[in-house]
Amino acid sequence: MKNVGPVIVGIIIGIVICVGSFMVPGVQQKMAQSMGQQMLIEIESPLNFDDTLIKLEENAKAAGWKVPSKWKVNFQRNLQKVTGTDIGPNRVLKMCEPKAAARILVHDEYKLLTTMMPCTIAVYEKSDGKAYISLMDIKMLGMIYGGEIKQIADELAPQMMEMVNLSK
Repeated sequence: MKNVGPVIVGIIIGIVICVGSFMVPGVQQKMAQSMGQQMLIEIESPLNFDDTLIKLEENAKAAGWKVPSKWKVNFQRNLQKVTGTDIGPNRVLKMCEPKAAARILVHDEYKLLTTMMPCTIAVYEKSDGKAYISLMDIKMLGMIYGGEIKQIADELAPQMMEMVNLSK
């Protein structure tokens, strides 16, 4: 029992160091960046920019998702018009799996998720000349909210990954 005191002091010091490190701005920034990287998925497309857009939309519609033309945004053109800056080819497709959205939004506690709807998938070209697809990792959303959101996210995640699989 004599050695219990130093052990407790050691535990307390460890907790203080751990908690203190989260207060350091650099550590907070690195943690936030890490979380952000986990929330988003980036996939190099095997196709060129235009073909990536076409195939992605075909895959989404084949999976039963809605991709209205009014939900397609030419980010390159819009930013160039407003800022005069050409960011290169960059389109945003918003798509929705309506039945899943309805299952979520009938619950008051989940209405705040409307902010993330419809799902946004971006297609852009980087300076290497290759097309890329980025999207939110819906499984992470499910892990954060749990319950029915996790169940729906677990159902939708494979569909979304199939949509962005352009190699077939």
